[in-house]
Amino acid sequence: MTTLAKNLRIEQAAELLRLGGPLVFTFISDISFATITTVATSWISPTAVAAVGLTINFLFFTIAFFFLSLSAITVITAELAGSGQRTKIGALLKSGFKLASLFCVSAATLLVLLWWSLPLLPLSDDGVSLAQQFLGICVWIVPLEFFAFVIVFASNGLGKTFWVGAINFSAVPIFIALTWALAFGNLGLEAQGVPGVAYAILLTVAARSCAFLFLWLQKEFRGLNFLRGTPEAGVTGIRKILEIGAPLGLTEISALASTAVIGIFISQFGVHSLAAHNIAHNVFVLAHVLIFGLSRATVIKVGLLVGQGASRPAITSLISTAFFIALLMGCSALVLIFAFAGDIAALYSQDTSVANLVTSLLMFVAVIRLFDDCTMILQASLEGLQKTKTIFLIRASSHWLVGLASGYLLSFWLGIYGFWAGIGLALIFAGSVFGVRLRSELLLLDAIKLSPTA
Repeated sequence: MTTLAKNLRIEQAAELLRLGGPLVFTFISDISFATITTVATSWISPTAVAAVGLTINFLFFTIAFFFLSLSAITVITAELAGSGQRTKIGALLKSGFKLASLFCVSAATLLVLLWWSLPLLPLSDDGVSLAQQFLGICVWIVPLEFFAFVIVFASNGLGKTFWVGAINFSAVPIFIALTWALAFGNLGLEAQGVPGVAYAILLTVAARSCAFLFLWLQKEFRGLNFLRGTPEAGVTGIRKILEIGAPLGLTEISALASTAVIGIFISQFGVHSLAAHNIAHNVFVLAHVLIFGLSRATVIKVGLLVGQGASRPAITSLISTAFFIALLMGCSALVLIFAFAGDIAALYSQDTSVANLVTSLLMFVAVIRLFDDCTMILQASLEGLQKTKTIFLIRASSHWLVGLASGYLLSFWLGIYGFWAGIGLALIFAGSVFGVRLRSELLLLDAIKLSPTA
């Protein structure tokens, strides 16, 4: 590799880390909210942690589609900025706010139905009451999140991720302080228990959403007037956002549903196996922390290059740099998990049977994470090229036709390990097909540029 090529790789890596680093705190913030809520409610009562845990899972499942659909604003913004059509971003934001309004009505309807269906869950009367109180308060975060993240996604697309990360980072200590004061009656306040945790979430999200509004003061937003912007069909309209975003939302729903079904199957092996599986899956999710930022940075940079009309070698070079960084991250995670598997298991459970099973499962997690990190970069590259329907079809096939089916069959010989082997096969399948499809899309991109009618 020539010196010039090495310098280019270093510049690409530095830019990816600059963009992706702050976005790591978005992931950390979301994980912290769920973790702090779980810990706080566990201090209140077993009924509280069970009721709130189930409610959070259903709440996230309900709004995940809408939230990820709006995230399409990021790649569209990056493409517009790269192509020199920055003035059209205002119209895109106008479409985003209109879509957020529609999503608020849809999500509110689903959450009201969820509230009425909570008595059907396997909870005591007290648990149902706590779940309904929690949901009745937290439901107000939905409009705050939807409207604020229209600006956040646009800021990310413009390459301005620092303040997004800083605001998310600041939200965590605020939430801890409010939970300490409201739920447990500190600073002279009356202890409110579960409603106090819910109010802490609501107030923290409200403060964070207000802070996100100040992203509009960044110089990159100057001249963007969403009030006067006229959405353009196929470029900045609602349909464009949905064409790119809806498959991403469906992909997440598919992943959540397949995970839930695997959990149901594993529960048949006994409570120890289910507990070990849940712990291993939690470690698997937490290990996404660094690759999340890198994958979002890849989406932004690929979208920007596409907008600039960059050549296939330029886009391929960026993707290969991101892929190499992902390999390093995956290998680092593999070594750390292998080295400290027993210690990690001991942090989660004092039960010897559960801890031993977790330690064994973490060997699977360590290897699978390496495949998943690389797969996420390939997926992010396709998202940057706006080929999200492909992402959904490949992911859904890998979740259900490969992962769940092979896991179920292998479980007859390997027990719980069979399902984790199935998860690994699903990721290998998805990564392989992503790679083939990405190569085809890049070749097609070159063909379009060379075409006389292009």
